Amino acid sequence: MYAAYFERLTDNNQALLLVEELQKQFHVDTSALPVGSKVGMWFSVGVEDDQLVSILLDEDKTQTMKQEIDDRMQRLQSKKTSRFKRN
Repeated sequence: MYAAYFERLTDNNQALLLVEELQKQFHVDTSALPVGSKVGMWFSVGVEDDQLVSILLDEDKTQTMKQEIDDRMQRLQSKKTSRFKRN
């Protein structure tokens, strides 16, 4: 099983799933996704012969990544401006 990220919906209403570990992207009909799937969610996918054979929602990874992004945004927003003066 590989981690896949639901990046966006394409013009023809297909989901674009990115599987970083394989350096591949897959266009999947939205009806093949688990119920309640939304852009930005993570999935565990099975791949055989360059074809997706299973797609399972990975709620833990979705929550973990969302929290990580929120934490980074909070750190960036709380940083003071640079002390170096520009010429």
